[in-house]
Amino acid sequence: MNRDWFDFKSLHGNIAGAREAFETSCESLFRKIHKDKNVHQVRVKQGDGGIDIFIGEFGIEPISVIQCKFFIEFFDDSQKGQVRKSFKTSIESKKYELKNWMLCVPIMFDVDQHAWWAGWKKRKLEEFSKPEEFIKLTTGNGLIDLFKEYGLYHEVFKITESILIKDTNLKLTKYIEESKKKDLCFEPPLEEKNKINKVLFNNYSPENEKYYLERNIDKSIVSDLTLSDIWVFGKSGTGKTTLINRNLIINKIDFIFCDMSSITISSVDQIFSEIIYEITDKFSCDLLPDNHNQIRLISKLLNTNKITDRFVIVIDELSIPKVSLLKAFADKIINLVNYYNNNFDNQYIRFIVSTIKEPKEIINNKEKASEYFSYLCSDNWGYSDSLSELLEIIIDEINLGYDSTLRKSIVSKSDNNPRLLKYIIRKILLNDPKDKLETLKFINTAVKEFYLL
Repeated sequence: MNRDWFDFKSLHGNIAGAREAFETSCESLFRKIHKDKNVHQVRVKQGDGGIDIFIGEFGIEPISVIQCKFFIEFFDDSQKGQVRKSFKTSIESKKYELKNWMLCVPIMFDVDQHAWWAGWKKRKLEEFSKPEEFIKLTTGNGLIDLFKEYGLYHEVFKITESILIKDTNLKLTKYIEESKKKDLCFEPPLEEKNKINKVLFNNYSPENEKYYLERNIDKSIVSDLTLSDIWVFGKSGTGKTTLINRNLIINKIDFIFCDMSSITISSVDQIFSEIIYEITDKFSCDLLPDNHNQIRLISKLLNTNKITDRFVIVIDELSIPKVSLLKAFADKIINLVNYYNNNFDNQYIRFIVSTIKEPKEIINNKEKASEYFSYLCSDNWGYSDSLSELLEIIIDEINLGYDSTLRKSIVSKSDNNPRLLKYIIRKILLNDPKDKLETLKFINTAVKEFYLL
């Protein structure tokens, strides 16, 4: 039996465990490939120079940098942004000279994703005057083939004859029994597993629409965008990113997604530099004069590209612990919106800002902000039956036979957080408890684990 990257994730419990194991497995692979060279994994910390693994003598010669990104389900704007930022950090590093740069991902690219990669790579090679082999890509099946070629496949995917037989028999027995109980046609385990991943999605794509719970806030974000910019706020895990992505995608609104989750933010200028970078990358354009004035530069870049249909700049995942820094950002983004609207008449362009902190806690000039922004709170799962409705969708789609006691327990333990609810379901499915008592135990275990992640 061949195991795939979804099996790999299940073997390591969750996405965080799989991400760490993926980097370690890649290090083992490149040690085998480059036996005669210095190969090291780099511990993650601020200022690591954008390195997961490097090959060569650090500080003595140009090194090869390998960036390992455990993207298993999606490769959309958020993931592309992470790739661009990782490469930017490496190519601009003052700590080492870059010989070449490789991206390793377990996902298999579709045609559009390959087109994006080819275009981005071409622009970067031209920008830095580098040869074709300077930027490389290795994806899912290619990585698996390499693990097999270098004798690491069984170790990485934890396959032995006894485990294989036991695993296969258990899965077949479970699915046949469940199918007989429900008088359903037998569904192959792999197909069922892929469906579970789609139902319990964290990052939205159109294939997840059937399993998305539309709420009043979804209608609000679409209607508000016609008249104003939007500030979405709410606790982590309540679906801010998914809300924004989903409604822009299904309404066919073009957008730039400035994902700040992978950045340690130390200044407001850093945030606006990322916005500038995303705009120039989106439109493949060069910087204009006035580089010293970020507000004026962003406004001119947007106006220069003659946008003639609805277009949104999303600034997401601003998890900044310093309130003073958040307040400084709020002042500057409001000044940007004010400057743009006063100097340019293109009404197609809107801004969406996403923060955990409530706007009223960080906006100084509330009157000025209210001229441009409407405010939407993503925390309202607890003020309606939305979380129970989401659980019903999941239970119906995966055919889970949970009684009312278990359902109430899952909802109450989820703390009005859909991400936690899905984490609980994954934990139960992974451990396959024998009875209600054991299921309740895994619910409590999942909650404890979630808050430790």
